[in-house]
Amino acid sequence: MNFMKSIVRLLTILMLAFLFIPISYGQEEEEAKEVERPVRSPYEAVMLVDFPTTKTPAKGSFEYYIHHRFGTFDNGISDLWGFYAPANIRIGLNYGITKNISIGFGTEKNRKMQEFNAAWRILEQTRSNKIPVAVMAYGNVVIDARNKSVFGERYEGTNRFSYYGQLLVGRKISNAMSLHTGLSMSHFNSVDSLLEHDRIAWHFGGRIKIWSDNSFIFEYTNPLELISEHDEFTNPPKAGLSLGLELGTSTHAFQIFISNYNGIVPQQNISFNQNDFFDGDILLGFNITVRI
Repeated sequence: MNFMKSIVRLLTILMLAFLFIPISYGQEEEEAKEVERPVRSPYEAVMLVDFPTTKTPAKGSFEYYIHHRFGTFDNGISDLWGFYAPANIRIGLNYGITKNISIGFGTEKNRKMQEFNAAWRILEQTRSNKIPVAVMAYGNVVIDARNKSVFGERYEGTNRFSYYGQLLVGRKISNAMSLHTGLSMSHFNSVDSLLEHDRIAWHFGGRIKIWSDNSFIFEYTNPLELISEHDEFTNPPKAGLSLGLELGTSTHAFQIFISNYNGIVPQQNISFNQNDFFDGDILLGFNITVRI
């Protein structure tokens, strides 16, 4: 456990250092040094595992998503390490309004969350390094479509709403490595009395190409404690860690990974996750992206 935490800290330090290392593309940069073109394909997909990258769909194009999470490994062979356990699924569709602005919709199975999202790539990293990083703003509005009885006796329609906003900074370090980090804010209009409505989280993730279009991907999210007037809140959410492999093509991206998140909507994972990766609360998941 301590070893894994040390690895996470080391990756964080490397990320902060790499953000400011000049990038070089050899002859390709020499040929285009007078043209401020963006770097090619820092990521294959809009979502790395559970959270956004600095990529948006191409202008005028659609991207279709299938996200699947099996059950945790807890029961071992009895449910084939989560393969036979109840699964969570999300299906979504995003559209590129411009080359750096997109909108989307998705629906999730377990909590019947209907998600409307938008992304704006404020800055795009250039090959000449004049703009050394990409900056992305991402947000969503989610409606919980479960029966109103789950919201208690004082039900109001606004109880169903939750919100998420994230500012992300990323850099393509080399042709083989892309990293990003950022902060997010989650808010639920209605929560149990011993849970907090708001949660800030820190994010760190990236991909490292292994060969051709096959990459190692990772994602770490740490919910931060807010200063609160109340000290009776219980069950603070656990940090999330995902490790996996990604295969990208011109029309598809496929990711398979292990994670301790079984939710698929960002604010749900950040605010409520009780699975601890280092205690073995791990599950298998996959994402499929299809560009239309």
